[in-house]
Amino acid sequence: MKRFLAGLLILALLLTGCGIAAKQINAINSSKSNESDIMWKWSFKNNHKTLENLQIFKSTDKGNSWTEINLPINTLPKDAYSDVYVENVVPYFLDSDNGWISWINNSDTILYMIKTTDGGKTWSKLSYKLPQLSQSISKIQFVTQNTGWLLAVSDGAAEQQIKYLFETNDGGKTWEKINVTSSDSYSGLPIVGTSTDMIFYGVDNGWVGVSNPVSADVILYRTVDGGNTWSKVSVPIPQGYEKYCILSASVPVFKDDKNGTLNVDFYRTNNGKAENHTVTYVTDDGGNTWSANSEKSIMK
Repeated sequence: MKRFLAGLLILALLLTGCGIAAKQINAINSSKSNESDIMWKWSFKNNHKTLENLQIFKSTDKGNSWTEINLPINTLPKDAYSDVYVENVVPYFLDSDNGWISWINNSDTILYMIKTTDGGKTWSKLSYKLPQLSQSISKIQFVTQNTGWLLAVSDGAAEQQIKYLFETNDGGKTWEKINVTSSDSYSGLPIVGTSTDMIFYGVDNGWVGVSNPVSADVILYRTVDGGNTWSKVSVPIPQGYEKYCILSASVPVFKDDKNGTLNVDFYRTNNGKAENHTVTYVTDDGGNTWSANSEKSIMK
């Protein structure tokens, strides 16, 4: 069924003015902790994102050497992490001690986690029941040992996808649903788009981006109260891009409290050729307003 729905999505995209399949976004499989010498990285054997194929490595000398971390797979029931029910496994490391490895089991819609608080020496097991259509993790992030957010999505089809946003304040033991897809894009995450991304800067300031395969409207949401309320951020469409669409999610990167950048990939097909224009927006007021700064174009 999932392959069938995915096929419908690709077909729908090919029939639109955008005319190309969604761009593959590969997460950077590494993390650097607050301590300058401690680093983490991970990979999946054969690019198969299951717990059995996950390899976690830790460096204590700025990446000059790496040690593989043993994961407690044998202590988990096989059905909990079987690739029959699990679409992707997502690691996240906050610092040298605290890390989470998370996945959603589609057979029972349960969020499973293995968590370490001692740098990978020991792991504890956590699980939490999610709403029925929370089928895959799009993004997970912690900003303290206790506070974190989970962006979960349903399987996408026909350019649409249900999106759930959860918050935890106890390190992942329990989660509270704080936002969900709505027919009104200003009261919830929009159902349009099958690519999502999320980033938080501290416990208050967070951003969620959603792809838009049907128009050039940049779908970007912001919270300034830790996720309790969200507002859609206005990002201007550059002149001449009105007939493009956006097939990858974008969230801003800030270098300080005021200055940040946002890269948006605009797509369309023109006489059978795919056009890709990456527009870089900048802000100097913390993300309240954005202006297009530069663009890079690719034609195929």
